[in-house]
Amino acid sequence: MEIAKPTLSEQLRQAMGHWPSGVVVVAARHGAEVRGMTASSFTSVSLEPPLVLVCVNRSALLWPVLEKAGRFSVNLLKEGHEHTSAHFAGQPLKGYAPLNEEEVPALEEALATLYCRTWAVYPGGTHQIVVGQVERVRLSQGEKPLLYWNRGYHRLKGGEP
Repeated sequence: MEIAKPTLSEQLRQAMGHWPSGVVVVAARHGAEVRGMTASSFTSVSLEPPLVLVCVNRSALLWPVLEKAGRFSVNLLKEGHEHTSAHFAGQPLKGYAPLNEEEVPALEEALATLYCRTWAVYPGGTHQIVVGQVERVRLSQGEKPLLYWNRGYHRLKGGEP
């Protein structure tokens, strides 16, 4: 019996599982509709102008809201917020509604929140690559980030970096 070789997509998924990343929740509002989505595909692009990017699957419930809104928040999760990540990754917790009521919804307990205006959108296979110009930053103090590696959440060990 011949064993099926993993597809290139499956191999890429396995390889990317070896790459540690922080965890963010991207959120947007258009009219009365508010959506959020957990993402690990997030990075800074430029300091001048201040740009970041997130990758959003075109089939995600967030995409049509973000596309119409033109503004969004990127909320960096801190240790202990695995439940928030899971909530926005398709495992909703009944009665849990952590996004605030601001025009651009955000998580009050985030490690940091970047408030962005859509600067550019590029096609990226099944995803849209959304570049946001950061208009405002809100920081918390003395917290550590939630990390994702090898298909699981992890915490930094030891003291301050």
